[in-house]
Amino acid sequence: MTAQIPLIDYHVHLSPDLTLENAVKLAAERQMQFGIVEHPGPGAGIETDAGLGDYIAALRRYPVFVGLQPMYRDWSRAFSTDAIKQLDYVLMDADTVPLDDGKWLHIWKHDNFIDDLHVFMDQYLQHIANILMYEPINIFGRPTYLPINFARHYDEIWTDERMHLIIDLAKERNIALEIAENVRVPSMAFIKRAKAEEIKFTFGTNARNQNAGNLHYCLEMAEVCGLTKNDMFYLDK
Repeated sequence: MTAQIPLIDYHVHLSPDLTLENAVKLAAERQMQFGIVEHPGPGAGIETDAGLGDYIAALRRYPVFVGLQPMYRDWSRAFSTDAIKQLDYVLMDADTVPLDDGKWLHIWKHDNFIDDLHVFMDQYLQHIANILMYEPINIFGRPTYLPINFARHYDEIWTDERMHLIIDLAKERNIALEIAENVRVPSMAFIKRAKAEEIKFTFGTNARNQNAGNLHYCLEMAEVCGLTKNDMFYLDK
């Protein structure tokens, strides 16, 4: 069944270990397509319409999809609507959680201290909801990802109610959900629920090296959840 699904990794980052030329070659070798994403901000020089335009133009010369991966809410205020429309897609996850003291919790880091799981989940779910309701995105990345502190309690934490908060809001705005290779989320139970609601899916590795395009977990979930090409998010290229 998964043979029907065109292979696209929409979550590939360029780095010294994976140049644009290397990424194009790797995608061709693996007979698949890559979507390249970068974080807007000073680090990549994507802070204005001009910077965004330069980024897009540099990628347009190659056979890749051109994406953006903002990390913070309200990122789009730095750009005009017309400039954002030049992108093929925007992928955003909820891994940078705003806290009450104005700071941010980067939940992918392994040295975080989270004192109260229930308080964190309230903040995390509100952050997820705000992204899905208000941010101009096409793909919600790493849905149901949890900090390593309590990832072992995944099935207990992600109740039906919490899963459906994500699914219902994504459906309302036609936002696709990423099956994330490197962190192996979301779960089979979540994917089956989302499929039943006719949510579209993408595959993503979040790779910055030769792991780009290694979609083992993604294809495993596609197989066991009965995903077909009709369940996938596509771009014309």
